Parts: sequence; structure tokens; C-alpha cells
Amino acid sequence: MVLRLPLPAKDDPVWTSANGFVVRKSGGVVRLTGHETFTIKVTGEETDGAFAFMDGLVEPGHGNVPHIHSKEDEAFYVLSGEFEFINGAERITAGPEDFVYIPKGTRHAFKNLGQEPARLLVFYTPAGPESFFLAHGDVDRAPEPWPDEKFNELVDILGAHNMVLLPGGDDWD
Repeated sequence: MVLRLPLPAKDDPVWTSANGFVVRKSGGVVRLTGHETFTIKVTGEETDGAFAFMDGLVEPGHGNVPHIHSKEDEAFYVLSGEFEFINGAERITAGPEDFVYIPKGTRHAFKNLGQEPARLLVFYTPAGPESFFLAHGDVDRAPEPWPDEKFNELVDILGAHNMVLLPGGDDWD
């Protein structure tokens, strides 16, 4: 094929600079948050703040608490199981190969509806919230729910990561 387009000069780094990277299946840093196990695969430090990516395994009947991100959009891709998502006042049920997008400032949460652990991928743009998991997720223990006291201790820390916890009320147990 012969392209008749203006092309960069042969000595332009666009031809040789390898600025991308790969994260292998076993790569990443594992953190536990109650009944959730997240592998932080890509951080903002690695993407110049553009995005972050995590792989989550959620125990049956569990998930996170309703919250908002004030500066980041969050997206989920369900790999296995069935999840219920809160999206503002709406509830969404999502299963394998479903994609859920939550823009910043939107109240949201998720819960595994199944009887087996379920897996989802989590994306943040721009990056930021993954740093909370790295700094405050548990490194080593059997999964158990984080008690209200732990969340109360983390309120200011969550705020520094642009996250605000919201009460579940009648919407979420």
C-alpha cells in the first residue's frame, strides 16, 4: 500500500518510541476491602493520570456502599456473575459482558447478586481512586465486611481521594 499522506520524518521518534506497556495476567497489586478483592492493574502514575484499571472479585451478596466520585468517571465491565448497580435513583442488573458507565457526581454502588464470587473490571478516568485502594486496602486477611467504624475513620481520607460516601437508606442494604 502506498499512502499519499504527510508523514513524520524517518528520524521522528514516533517510529521508534515504545511508550506503551503490558500488564500480564499475574501483574498488579492486590488489596482487600471487606468482601471485595481488587487487583490494581494500572495506576495513574503509569498513565500520566489519564486512567486507572482494576480487576475485582466480589463475594456473594456483597459489594460497595453508595458513593460518588467528584472528579472521576467510573466504568464497569462484568466478567462473571450478576451484579446490581445503583445509578442515581435507578437500579441496573448487569451480567457477563455488560458494561456500566457512571459519570462523576453520580450516586452509585454495586452488589454481587449470585451465590458464587463474581468478577468485574473497574476503570477510572482520570485516574485517582485506585490510590485509595493501594494506600488503605487490606493486604492480608480473610475477607470480612468493613464495619461502620472503619468507614467513619476513612471519611476524610476518602474525601482526599474525591470520594463521598452516601447513606444506603432504603435503597441498599
